[in-house]
Amino acid sequence: MLELRNITKRFGDVLANDHINLKVEPGTIHAIVGENGAGKSTVMRIAYGFYTADEGEILLDGEVRRIQTPHDAIALGVGMVHQHFMLVEPMTVAENIVLGAEPGSAAALDLHGAEKKIRALSEEFKLAIDPNATIESLSVGQEQRVELLKALYRDARLLILDEPTAVLTPQEVEEFFQILRRMREQGKTVVIITQKLS
Repeated sequence: MLELRNITKRFGDVLANDHINLKVEPGTIHAIVGENGAGKSTVMRIAYGFYTADEGEILLDGEVRRIQTPHDAIALGVGMVHQHFMLVEPMTVAENIVLGAEPGSAAALDLHGAEKKIRALSEEFKLAIDPNATIESLSVGQEQRVELLKALYRDARLLILDEPTAVLTPQEVEEFFQILRRMREQGKTVVIITQKLS
């Protein structure tokens, strides 16, 4: 599914990634573990198009791909849930998920159709999220599920999760890993970026 070959990234004089190689098969869960500042988020942000590599190649399904923006990555089935969520609090779950996903103006959005798709995805992956709830009414764990739904709504086959358990309670962590196992069972591929394995 995803292969990174000799990925190198510099920020000025700082070498963030030095010829990194990674191969991720479909329907698997992987963790990239390292200390803060080790370059793990940087390399996965390259795979997502947030940064471009100075050297190296990205392959998806065996083909070299040019991913220069998150839009490119999303179009190729790559989604990312960042450590700090990108949600608009006064808006509903459905509005947040559709924001940027649907072409055209906000007035032309098909929220009814989106709500149906969100409900179906929520049921399929046992996310238990109401599309009509406002973000400000949700717990942090529920907000994370909205971010997962956002990636799934855009048909992500590969999900990159940056420090996903950092803000969760122990119970939410267990529920989160159950969700990831369901995603794997449905053929999704997950890469977790973390400082800790527990």
